[in-house]
Order: sequence, then C-alpha cells, then structure tokens
Amino acid sequence: MSLTFFVPPGIGDFSAMYQKLCMINREILICPSMDNPQRMSPYLDILPRVKNGGYRAHGANAALVNTLPPGTDVNSLPNGEYFFAINEWLENGGKVADWILGPVDYHYEMKFSSEMLEAAEDLAKEVARIDGKAPLIGVYTTAYGNSRHWGFWGPDEWWRFLSLVKETVPEAIFALIGADYDLGISEILYARMQAENWKALYLVGQYHIGATVKVIEMLDYFFVFPSGLGFLADVVRTPHLMWFPSHLQPMMGTFTDPEQFDSGQTLHSLFKSPEDAVLDFKSRGLKFLEERTCHRQ
Repeated sequence: MSLTFFVPPGIGDFSAMYQKLCMINREILICPSMDNPQRMSPYLDILPRVKNGGYRAHGANAALVNTLPPGTDVNSLPNGEYFFAINEWLENGGKVADWILGPVDYHYEMKFSSEMLEAAEDLAKEVARIDGKAPLIGVYTTAYGNSRHWGFWGPDEWWRFLSLVKETVPEAIFALIGADYDLGISEILYARMQAENWKALYLVGQYHIGATVKVIEMLDYFFVFPSGLGFLADVVRTPHLMWFPSHLQPMMGTFTDPEQFDSGQTLHSLFKSPEDAVLDFKSRGLKFLEERTCHRQ
C-alpha cells in the first residue's frame, strides 16, 4: 500500500505541493477532487514522482479543512489515505520551503510525450514563419466569468493593457493561451488583433497541459491572470507578470524560486489598472524579455 493524498483540484496549488513531494522517495498516489473544471488529472500524468489516482468525490473543502498540518514529515507517515493541501499555508504567507519537512525543488522535472513535444515544435515553426526574430509574448486571460468573479479585467481593459505593451514592444507576436473553457475574453482580443494586423496566435484549448508547459517555456514573456499557468511559468523559468487580488497579497512570492522573485524575473502584483500594470512591466519585466530575445537571436 502506498501513501494516498486526497487534494484540492488546482494545478497551481499542487505544483507548489509537488515542489516538496517530488523530493520524497516513496510511492505517492494523488487523488484530486472532482470539482469543476476538472483540469488536474492530465497535469498529474506529466509528473514522474507521483501516480495519478484519478478524480475522487471528496470535494476540495474536505481536503482544505482536514489536511495534514504544516511541518508534517511525509517520509515518516505510515502508508494510508490522507487529506493534504497547501492552500491555507500559502494564503497566509507561508513559504513552500517551510511547509513540510525536507528539501524543495523549484524547477522540478516533467515528462513529455512525443506528441506534446511535436506540438511545441510545430508552434515554434509557425512562430519562425511569422517572424523568427520577434519576441513571443504569452497572454492568459482566463474565462470571462472567472475574471468577473475575481474582479479583474474584461476585454476592454486587456485591450488597453496589450495596446500599451505593443507600443513598448511593437515587433512582438502575441500568443493567447488557455484551456478549452477559458472563453469570453481571448476570442475578443484575438479578433481585435486581427483587425489591427497584429502578429498573433490563438492557442486557447488547443493543447494538453504538457504541451502548454512547453509553449510557456518558449515564451519570451508571459502575462497571466492568477492561475496554475503562472505557477508553472516560474517552474520553467519563463519571465512573467501575474496579478493577485488584495486578499491573496500574502501569497505573492511564496511558491517561487527566491532568486527569480527577488530579481523580478517572476513578478507578482496586486490587481491594478492597465496603465499602472504596464509601468510595472516596463520598469521590472521588460529587461528579461529583451535578454531572452537577444539570446535567441
């Protein structure tokens, strides 16, 4: 019998957990709750140090309320079934490195199928066809309903922001990414980009999460609504700016590589206006985009 952990359904939350669990030399079965949207199972399949136990009916709240406590020595736990979650720890400002006993790997390995790698290679060819020297900027807006629920930007605010980014990086190619349920904003932005003759790619819903990770790894910069994709950007060392609502301010920088966070390569910010957000990018993020573009050329 192995260790079995019943966990919440979020990719970002589990990425933070995996930074510790991947360093534990035990057989671990992970069973995410089946709360919608069900997005975790494909992600578990690309993590080599745990096994995918499939969705279970425990509900996210059960894992949050009944979790093993911070400071647990997972190496010493008897085999069995446990609820496990890191959410409250991060939301209260706790660092991943201090969550449970043992070392941490901020840049853990993932396993990618040949199909995932081919999808990323095909995209790289398409980017080269459009303009092989142009910076590739990723954009994750989330679904319209989700953005409204969190109090973040709609299509008009995103368009104002991206227009200011384009003024700063006029040669950029913009890649809109996300899952097949991340609808309502990206389509509007892409239509406007096409109407204005921007260099743009619409990739929403086109990739397995494994291929999406490889796409994020390709980006020269990434603008991301608070989500698991922002967590993964730090894992694969892609410079990015991710915004947080005020109640999650203590969480900023808790799950990131400290060097990347301190340098601004991983940039976290509270929700703010598009005009203020682009000032953050220009003052702290732009240099990383320029460095990656220069190295690629």
